[in-house]
Amino acid sequence: MECIVPADSKRALILDSAALIVEQSGAAHLTIDAVAAAAEVSKGGVLYHFPSKQALLEGMLERLINQMTERTSAYREQHSESGNSALIARIVEEHQQQPVERAMSRAILAAAAVNPELLEPAQTVVKTAFDEAAAGSQPNEMGWVLQLAVEGLRFLEMLKLLPLSAAERGRIHTHLLKLARDHSV
Repeated sequence: MECIVPADSKRALILDSAALIVEQSGAAHLTIDAVAAAAEVSKGGVLYHFPSKQALLEGMLERLINQMTERTSAYREQHSESGNSALIARIVEEHQQQPVERAMSRAILAAAAVNPELLEPAQTVVKTAFDEAAAGSQPNEMGWVLQLAVEGLRFLEMLKLLPLSAAERGRIHTHLLKLARDHSV
């Protein structure tokens, strides 16, 4: 008797497998065939959910944005007493981003070099982050500076270029949180 897997679960399995390939082998190894093998589904099964590699990358970006947004919302509730809760939440979220999420970001960035339109969904998220950072900070420019620092850390971590130890990275995180609290409206 064949086990029927719900479409949402199969889609999630495919995205999990794609993320694992990128994390373990790099973005260059992300192919429909490799994802099918890793997810233990047919190539047609992958193509049913993601008709092209571009669609797969778009699905990865959508998932990444959703994960980050969910965590940021939860952290924002935890820090709701601060006028700068949005920025504080984004600082915490970036610091706790998982290696597999950073790997997905690398794959998306590599694809965006060829097709910049891939990043269009992220533009709204980033604009909102900068708007909220400015609105919660005094002066507004301090919010932008702190948001730039967060995104710079995210980018360097994503590319594995950050030359700081885990302890040094932790001290930077603590300092960013202090600055965000000190400059809250």
